[in-house]
Amino acid sequence: MIRPSVKRHSAPRSGAGWFLLLLVPALLLPSSTAQGESSSGQDENSLSRLVQLVIASDENAQQDFSWIALSELAAAYEKVYQSSGSEVLKEKRARDKLISWRSGTQRYISELHALLERLPGSVELQIQAGEAGPPVIVIDGRPVVISGPEIGSSMLMEKRITDIYCALYDCGELSGKADRSSAVSAGSGGVWTLKNFGKASYETADGLIFTFSGISGRKAKEQISEDFAAEIRGLVAGLRDAVEAGHRIDWNYLEIQPLAGGRGHRIQFNLDGEYLRMTLPGLAQPGALSPEILAWIRQSAIDGMPAEVEIFADRLLPGPGGIGFE
Repeated sequence: MIRPSVKRHSAPRSGAGWFLLLLVPALLLPSSTAQGESSSGQDENSLSRLVQLVIASDENAQQDFSWIALSELAAAYEKVYQSSGSEVLKEKRARDKLISWRSGTQRYISELHALLERLPGSVELQIQAGEAGPPVIVIDGRPVVISGPEIGSSMLMEKRITDIYCALYDCGELSGKADRSSAVSAGSGGVWTLKNFGKASYETADGLIFTFSGISGRKAKEQISEDFAAEIRGLVAGLRDAVEAGHRIDWNYLEIQPLAGGRGHRIQFNLDGEYLRMTLPGLAQPGALSPEILAWIRQSAIDGMPAEVEIFADRLLPGPGGIGFE
């Protein structure tokens, strides 16, 4: 699973910026109320179309989508909550509103994390009639509207949800999907090549070459290769979003760290403490993010035209000396 979201410690902003926020994080609503809400139509329609595709998919796809969407929603609220701590407001009424908003937002973030802990669980995805508003995820009877706290930033959150999900699943039926989706779909359905001394390589169309000591167990090795490739592509998508949003990537200091409670991984990408939050069970293993793979990721995120990279993939297999996949 991949969970990306850019975090940063912002410089103080003017108090006027807070009027762009939804002052009450009232996104955990009864189903009837939640389905009556609407905001940025075009972006929500795009996410709603993705939700329609997910609804028609299997239970695993729905669970993964729910995990991605809730993680991104929680990260969006955590970002503005942290930024709000540096606000200095002169008017008492504005200060009181901000204090109330921070208190409610802190509770809401805790509720989102509690819902994430319930996954995999009972999940129902809902879209509003005519794709008029944001979709709703119902987890164990608790509805959550997938709409971020900053009106002007909702498109970025929804784009990240779409990019991450479509790096894991085929979104070929989704009209208007992200520009880089062609590269993701091109990465599936690789070809096998036999090499000298009995070695075999599974090669993806985007230049990832997984070399094994033999071709036996080809189907399992193919799946392991695609799982690892999905992590790499997901990390590329997250870093590319960070670059496009104006964040600086210090490639020499990129580091993957596990989060407590099995909540994925923190990918710190510069010395300012900015990071992505994703789930990278393969890349997080010691030595997995090799200089060659990192160079491929950097070239993909910046130029979009990576060269080939060979990955000695026996260590990806389960068993002694291998890392396996959960």
